[in-house]
Amino acid sequence: MTALRLAATSILVAFLAAQHAFAMTADEALNKSKAWFKSGKAWSLDFRVQVFYADSPDINTGSGKLLVADGDRFKLDMMGIRFYSDGESLWQWNVDQNQVLIKAVEDLSSALHPSELLFKYLNCKAIELSEGEFNNQKLWVLKLDPSKYKGQFTQMEVWLSKKDFSPVRLQTVDPEKNISWYNIINLKVMKKVSTEDFRYKSQKNVDEIDMR
Repeated sequence: MTALRLAATSILVAFLAAQHAFAMTADEALNKSKAWFKSGKAWSLDFRVQVFYADSPDINTGSGKLLVADGDRFKLDMMGIRFYSDGESLWQWNVDQNQVLIKAVEDLSSALHPSELLFKYLNCKAIELSEGEFNNQKLWVLKLDPSKYKGQFTQMEVWLSKKDFSPVRLQTVDPEKNISWYNIINLKVMKKVSTEDFRYKSQKNVDEIDMR
């Protein structure tokens, strides 16, 4: 009888632990992720992207480095192109062509804005919270309502660290049913940044074309 009671107690404890794990709501998980971002002035990260096309077996892959802050400030290095934005001007350095195009930030397409690209989930409504595993790491999986970005996405979910609710993966599905996965690596909170960190510095033998 003692063994049966012990087994029953173990099962009850496991059940209560599982219930407690999901006592948190989807809204609470999203709010905790928002709070994590409020802990810094800027964020640096590496990322990898995979795009699975609905009408093709081909998979488009890429990677990049990003430093991003508020006020449309960012520095992005991806596929031979480096973008710099200090919030007013945007420098697009095409490295192989030794050419820099200078534009006004207000002319920048939102599809190219990396803070929008990787952190759009922060502006969405949380729908459902579950668990998932990636790279042997257990994560929160948060499904979101992407209707705010109607025409860009039909589905969106973010995978969050169980430790601090920082983003680890982001999945989007566009109206053509193409699926994109963004894996975020080495995400760090920056306590201090300077506007100079987001400005292009002239390089020898690199042509600058001002299009503002």
